[in-house]
Amino acid sequence: MKIALLVMTTEWGGAERHTIQLARILGQRGHLTTVVCLTECTYELYRQHVPARISLTYVPLSQSKAGTIFFDRLRSLGKYRWDVCVLVKCWFNTGDWGLDLAARLLFGKYLTIEHLQAEPNPAKTSRRHFGIFPGLGLWWYRQWLSKFFRSIGPRKVICVSDAVASRLIEEYRFPAKKVVTVRNGIDVERFQRDAAGAETWRRRWGIPAGALVLGALGRLNKVKGYESALLGFHSLLGRFPEKDLRLLLVGEGPHEKALREMASRILPPGRVIFSPFCDRPWEALSALDVFLMPSLNEGLPLALVEAMACGCCPVTIAVGGVPEVVTSPELGWVVPAGDADAFTAAMTAAASRTPEQRAIMGKRAREHVVANFDGAVQFHRLADVIESFAPAACLRPHSTGDVPTPI
Repeated sequence: MKIALLVMTTEWGGAERHTIQLARILGQRGHLTTVVCLTECTYELYRQHVPARISLTYVPLSQSKAGTIFFDRLRSLGKYRWDVCVLVKCWFNTGDWGLDLAARLLFGKYLTIEHLQAEPNPAKTSRRHFGIFPGLGLWWYRQWLSKFFRSIGPRKVICVSDAVASRLIEEYRFPAKKVVTVRNGIDVERFQRDAAGAETWRRRWGIPAGALVLGALGRLNKVKGYESALLGFHSLLGRFPEKDLRLLLVGEGPHEKALREMASRILPPGRVIFSPFCDRPWEALSALDVFLMPSLNEGLPLALVEAMACGCCPVTIAVGGVPEVVTSPELGWVVPAGDADAFTAAMTAAASRTPEQRAIMGKRAREHVVANFDGAVQFHRLADVIESFAPAACLRPHSTGDVPTPI
């Protein structure tokens, strides 16, 4: 079976790594799978990160006017003969209705993967005309319809968490029979505590062995909310002057300059470390004592699951699928969205624990991830959904217990 994974992105992160692993699993199950980049920026980004054994191609979408979007998408995709086409959406607005309908018409077997929760439906308001007659609130219906129309093209909408799925169904009226949840998974054998790797990275960053390290690994994007981590760390320095505290931010992205400027304004030199992405993230995560995720929006964050698998105590905000990962206070701290004071209080609580107490919590966190987010299970579940749309002649026997080759 020929499968196309359509991608449009400008940054490298969890959703992109998830796409490459999905391509690998589908290949192991006997399918000819191609990652199809729909913009030049996306193609250059994937070329930098994708192993040579993953098939990669560039299919440019033309810049269309509103009235010609559908026909332009037909022309762009019409020369290809894929059996199943999957649009990987890092944001809800990835692609457009013209792409959805063209892919459905051309290939029939068209699916989408939703990696991030859609924005909440705004409250319906209307103005009064001539100060007397109430308006109809047409702006609200236009916005609502723009979301609802994205449900028409796909045969199936695969969501990475129940939170992502419920918003589409309850607020934007996606047909429940079209929507299915398949949670993200990771390589639990690779992502585990690595004491030697942690020591190596701490030396590289100039962090003393006895320091308490709080930090995060992910894209340095505004949506990640790292300002809350900087403010909370500032509070911790005043609360625990006797502790050698360090804040570590591992990642790259457009918000890095603003975060560096904020750190230099409010924090003493040497306490905050910025480091680019590394090719052995389990070692970097092992160097952390407390993992911070103050995101403004998430689907089901791979970085959080990976950090917990590495035995880190998580401090998180209840957005998207985060509460579906940190399901108990025994696993970590989950605070209400938008409550910066609560996030700081949770950071304080984590820093107040003894190393032994944090180790116990980290052990529970890893056991929870192994039981619920094992990639050897989750990726095959996702592949099962994709294969359910394939003709029987395109399928070959396989074992869902096959362990995926790590990225």
